[in-house]
Amino acid sequence: MTVRVLYVGSLRPGGNGLDRVAMFQAAGYEAIQADRFAFMQSYTRVERSMAARFNIGRAVHAFNRMLQARARTGGYDVVFVDKGVWIWPSTLGYLKAAAKDGLAVHYTPDAQFLENRSRHFFNSLPQYDLAVTTKPFECSAYLAAGAQAVKLIHQGYGSRLHPVSKLEIPAHLRSGVCFIGHYQPHYARLLHYLSRHVSLKIWGPNWTAYAARNDWARGVVQGDACYGASYVRALSGAKVAIGLLSKRIPETTTTRSFEIPACGTMLLAERTEDHQALFEEGREAEFFDSAEECVQKAIHYLANDTARERIAEAGLARCRQSGYSNAEQFRTIMDWLMSRHGPGLKNPER
Repeated sequence: MTVRVLYVGSLRPGGNGLDRVAMFQAAGYEAIQADRFAFMQSYTRVERSMAARFNIGRAVHAFNRMLQARARTGGYDVVFVDKGVWIWPSTLGYLKAAAKDGLAVHYTPDAQFLENRSRHFFNSLPQYDLAVTTKPFECSAYLAAGAQAVKLIHQGYGSRLHPVSKLEIPAHLRSGVCFIGHYQPHYARLLHYLSRHVSLKIWGPNWTAYAARNDWARGVVQGDACYGASYVRALSGAKVAIGLLSKRIPETTTTRSFEIPACGTMLLAERTEDHQALFEEGREAEFFDSAEECVQKAIHYLANDTARERIAEAGLARCRQSGYSNAEQFRTIMDWLMSRHGPGLKNPER
């Protein structure tokens, strides 16, 4: 019998939620979808902002009411919550009670304690049978907050992340060096310095507003959004892609640490012990400690196609050989589900 997973999360077109649904389906599960993104889109701009920033408002209420109604119809074995910042403890209780196996798993690729804080999540956490995080610096916080069990996995890369032929990449998505990610002040300082020395393109949230106030960025920033096929092509279309780490949290890797090499592009990222453990420096990726080192390495590899392409190929091979894909990382979760041997919970086809 196929295991039925009620997937509760954002299914924004081009987003990673759809990748995670596809992973369950590819592993033989039936993924029943409860989409948070649809509720975000149903209300005014102000209400969407309040829901996104503070987890309050009509969208949050409507989403919980929908989930409670979904619980009354049953028809699923386990609950999988992807970033449960909107879900009330009472709603999670209804969902678990209706699950044939009575199991609920929480997953997020983001920092949940130092950023993206939600009282709904904190109050619900003890009800989850398993909490999965990609942030090693938050594991102890999960346990202190009452998590029953915690597993740490890599952020990884999704199935849509793969090298794209240059013939399929339009000129506006090609670059010498690219950065894709949201705006942060220290990102801007480093990228400003980098832009003085190499051809640079930037995509990501809040960069357009920044460019309107800063002359240097106006010819560099390409837009706030780069999702789906455009995202994959922009990464594949760069000769070198920059990996920067948030300073608001003690971040040592990001999703792009995996997605850049998975697209067959050379990763040039901030040097951390975790990055150096994931990729051999100078052979599978390159790292830097300062803006000056970043510039020096970018200039060097832009001028040395053979060396750059060799590193890009080795980085892609390392991703595949070391199991950095989301599918390999999520196998940890699926194995845990199978280990519980709940009523009717049989091993799906692999």
